[in-house]
Amino acid sequence: MENTLGQRRVHPLWWTAALFLTVIGLVVMCSAIFAGTFRRYVPVTLTSDRSGLVMESGAKVKLQGVEVGRVAGISGGKHPVGLQLEIFPDQVDYIPANVEAEIASTTAFGAKYVDLIYPAEPSAQRIAAGAVLQARNVSTEVNTVFDNLVGLLDQIDVSKLSAVLTAVADGVRGQGERMGQATTDANEVLLAINPRMDNVGKNWVSFKGFSDAYSSAAQDILSTLDAASVTSTTIADRASDLDALLLSSIGFSNSGIDLIAPNRDNIIQGINVLEPTTSLLLKYDPIYTCLLQGARFALENGGYENIGGNGRSVVQDVGLLLGDDPYKYPQHLPVVNAKGGPGGKPSCGSLPDVSKNYPVRYLVTDTGFGTGLDIRPNPGIGFPGWVNYFPVTKGVPEPPRLRYPGGPAPGPPPPWPGGPPYGAPWYGPDGTPLWPGVPEHPAPPAPPAPEPAP
Repeated sequence: MENTLGQRRVHPLWWTAALFLTVIGLVVMCSAIFAGTFRRYVPVTLTSDRSGLVMESGAKVKLQGVEVGRVAGISGGKHPVGLQLEIFPDQVDYIPANVEAEIASTTAFGAKYVDLIYPAEPSAQRIAAGAVLQARNVSTEVNTVFDNLVGLLDQIDVSKLSAVLTAVADGVRGQGERMGQATTDANEVLLAINPRMDNVGKNWVSFKGFSDAYSSAAQDILSTLDAASVTSTTIADRASDLDALLLSSIGFSNSGIDLIAPNRDNIIQGINVLEPTTSLLLKYDPIYTCLLQGARFALENGGYENIGGNGRSVVQDVGLLLGDDPYKYPQHLPVVNAKGGPGGKPSCGSLPDVSKNYPVRYLVTDTGFGTGLDIRPNPGIGFPGWVNYFPVTKGVPEPPRLRYPGGPAPGPPPPWPGGPPYGAPWYGPDGTPLWPGVPEHPAPPAPPAPEPAP
């Protein structure tokens, strides 16, 4: 009985082996489950110029901070590389086909991960297996900086670098106050410029129009430069002729100097004497055009007929008139106080076409001659005498002979009975009245009192 029971019992060693196998199987199964061996993924390829020194298989793939997959492997050399991504199938519906990617890191020394960038205008299609993405950039990591820095330091001579740094230190030693002042001044400049940055931006925008204009005219500018090259070639070929021209110009200028230099004072005096005439011509400049046009109109509308019309004869109206009084100074000095047309400026009046500008506005001017009347109010003999001018033609010239110059010309009656005739003086040299009823001569004004000395 005892032997039968002993034969059916399992040896404890087998139980131990089974326990170990069970434990190992559980560990392997848990590891496989943790590693996602039994999970399905959507394979996607990411290409990049480089992956970084700390990019490893199993790195996370994130979209807006949410893990959506992992990096299955890295293939390729340093430039470029391909990253095999495994996207979770349940996350595929949230990733558009035009998604972008970049390789980023959590910290400067941390491991890298793939960050999917959600596009501004996502497409309706979703990412699919076999899709190929292009990484925008790879963040710079400290290891890469150190690697590049070591490569740079290998190319630098330490002794020369030390000498340069020593020279720089000696140059800035004791200049702290000036450097601080320069920094303060630079800050003031920036404070003055910052409020004008909007205008600077507008200037850059307007500069685009300027550049566009020159871009459109570029071919014309190039054509002009090509033509200028032809001109320069012509000048170079005609260098001898140009030299002769310059020598002739120098000779001409020397001749001009020899001519003008001795007469410099005469030329200056002539210009000064001519100045009043030119000023008068300039003053009446507005009327020259209408004067010439009016003269042409007059000739074309009866002027030629009035002077004969055939170029060989002239029509004249001749008559005998009473003579004027002989000129006496200063009674007959002319009075010229006319100020031109409206506003005192020279005026064309009815010119150039009198028939279209009629009647002409009447202008009252202060002109004439002498102290009497311009037009006599009564008839009379102006000068009942004669003058002989022949003595001036003798071998020894003599003055003209005036016979009976006569008294004053007839004029208006005296202002009162017994008063002075027209044109007769009222007072004697000493101021005494020469005619009855003439008021006393006004006393001359008293000289002004001298100003007190300062």
